Amino acid sequence: MRVKKIIPFLLAFVLVLLVPTHASAVDFEISEVQIEALLNEDGTADVTEQFTYQFEDDFQGITRGLIEKEGTSIGNFQATENGEALRVETEDGLYKIYREGEGDETVQIELTYQIENAVEKYEDGAQFYWAFFDESNESDYGEMTITVVPPAPSDSVEALGYDEAFETQRIMNDGTVIFEMGSVPEGENADIRAIFEPELFPVTAALDGTIRDDLASDRKELENEAAIFAENQQTARNIGIPVIAIAGALLLATILLVWMRAYQRKRKINNYPYQFFVPKETMSIPALLHFTNSAFLSPNTISAAIMELMRKGNVRQLSENHFELIDRDTEHAHEAALIGLLFDEIGDGREFTLEQVEVYTENEDNHETYNNAIAEWNKGISDEVKAKGFREKHPVLRWTVGGLGILFIGLAIYTGIYELFPWMAASIVLAMLAFGFAIGYSPITQEGHEVRRNWRRLKEAMEELPSEQWNRLTKDEKQRAYAYLLGSDQKTAERKAAVFTSADTAADGTSFIMNPVFMTAIFVTAGSTTHATASGAGTAGSGAGVGGGGGGSGAF
Repeated sequence: MRVKKIIPFLLAFVLVLLVPTHASAVDFEISEVQIEALLNEDGTADVTEQFTYQFEDDFQGITRGLIEKEGTSIGNFQATENGEALRVETEDGLYKIYREGEGDETVQIELTYQIENAVEKYEDGAQFYWAFFDESNESDYGEMTITVVPPAPSDSVEALGYDEAFETQRIMNDGTVIFEMGSVPEGENADIRAIFEPELFPVTAALDGTIRDDLASDRKELENEAAIFAENQQTARNIGIPVIAIAGALLLATILLVWMRAYQRKRKINNYPYQFFVPKETMSIPALLHFTNSAFLSPNTISAAIMELMRKGNVRQLSENHFELIDRDTEHAHEAALIGLLFDEIGDGREFTLEQVEVYTENEDNHETYNNAIAEWNKGISDEVKAKGFREKHPVLRWTVGGLGILFIGLAIYTGIYELFPWMAASIVLAMLAFGFAIGYSPITQEGHEVRRNWRRLKEAMEELPSEQWNRLTKDEKQRAYAYLLGSDQKTAERKAAVFTSADTAADGTSFIMNPVFMTAIFVTAGSTTHATASGAGTAGSGAGVGGGGGGSGAF
């Protein structure tokens, strides 16, 4: 029974990692609930419920789910606010009460209804045994109080609460029973049970057998469970808390140590003196952009990749927006993938134009093919970066920390079962930290830091690079440097375009007469176009309460 308390927390942990969480259509809080069940001599119960809602969003009304216990029925449901009747619609036990309002408004709604056959009369007592909500309820209750009033004063009353209502009952002098549950989280059961003298219900038909011994048996069982739970909870404190503290300190110390070591390596390399130069060719320009700038490649990178193909002699630029394929033999798989998309899929196999890219991506039928090709291109770039080995593996350390993550998940379950919720929360946070480290820890090697540092410094230097210094570079250096700048800093590339792209003529068929603004704009539009293609009013409940009864609350 206690295990159910931790399920929402563990589900939240999983959902944070895997899928978006469900968001209610209306943001609200139920700050107070007052329920009174007035029992009648004929065994019916007249129920009055007062719900206080605090809304943060605009709303259309509230919902109340009522599930009938087997052998009972609910009728004459009405809703009012300050004595004025509200419109109600019902379907399969879900009542929708219409009352429009705006955010930051507090509303108090009164609901009334009658339960037929609410009282079960036996030889030694008549009981009201009911679930006003069950585990399917999706709303927290701030302050919950349930009052059961007999048809006449009673001096032989017994009462018992189950689950969230356990040990919350208080019997008044006149026999009225009050269950003061306080805050009740969503997804919980709380059956309430009160037994009175059978003579108070003369009209109600009597059933064979007795009932008070059954209640006494349930009370003893619940008290035994509570005693065992308290003992186990203390054991959980004695074992779980020290283990969490020690393992958590070990995890944090490990992460801090390896972080400081990686930081010192990076800082040492970044402190080397720097003078402007174009680094030697260690990988393709798209791969450099992936490694040094961002793993999420922007449309600028496609422009840079086309320039890279021009530099290598695979592609020739015939005009500002017209390109010709010269050689299909490429060094990397991602270069072949880009050629296949631009020349074979969009162009005619030998040539393509930027206008053809625009027309192709405007056709929705081509979006899936385009996106798949771009995904293949991205994967090829990522594979080239991984093949360079610029990241350390550390499998033993990562598996060890992953084992700590599994330990923390076990501790979260253990402490959650015994309601040590702050320590359960700490275990979940530590588990997320451990798994994140185990999955993501791969520090950059010294060579990798040097590559990053040199290219990033080059980009910074090119922002204010004099044309004389640019002109001293070789043609290959100019093409690689400008392609990198275009892929990582479009604004600087646009500003420097006239200076950087006019240094050579197109006479030899290898230089570039690029318009970065026009080309990049085409691929930005293509990406946006192709990607553009690619509420809870509440439920009545599942009837998980006593005898299939229950219900819940919500808003719409």
